[in-house]
Amino acid sequence: KSYIALMHGEYGQARAFLQENVDILEELGNRMGFLWGSARLGYVALREGSVAEAHHILIEVIRNFHKDKNKNGLAFTLEKMASLYVVIDKMEDAARLIGWSDMARKAFGEPRPRVEQIDVNRDIAAIRAKIGNAAFEKTYNEGCAMTLDEAVAYALEEIRL
Repeated sequence: KSYIALMHGEYGQARAFLQENVDILEELGNRMGFLWGSARLGYVALREGSVAEAHHILIEVIRNFHKDKNKNGLAFTLEKMASLYVVIDKMEDAARLIGWSDMARKAFGEPRPRVEQIDVNRDIAAIRAKIGNAAFEKTYNEGCAMTLDEAVAYALEEIRL
């Protein structure tokens, strides 16, 4: 339900579904489900324009996925952090995180789902429009060269919102 609401831009409805789901998963002690739901909740907050809330949620989820060594979760959440960077006009940072995520997904054989690729393509188009193709390629390639720990540390650096 939350995916459908999100795809239709019904962020309030998506938030309600996700929050209910996250609350249940937390109560049941389903850590992975809770973290995945929280990552999606952070993305919904970003789409609603709640940048500070999104940042807070994504930071916590990144820390926890990293602690659990969940590479798929990190790839997903760092892509959402890249979207946040696009919103706050930190285009080079966004390109680096997308580069790392693309490289990581290829390395562990988990291609990005089509619905998520649409969001990443939109972010890449915004980045290219703002900084140009050459700067995008340079920073994207820097991201591809980062280790998992470097990408996580990079995403967790303090930013001013």
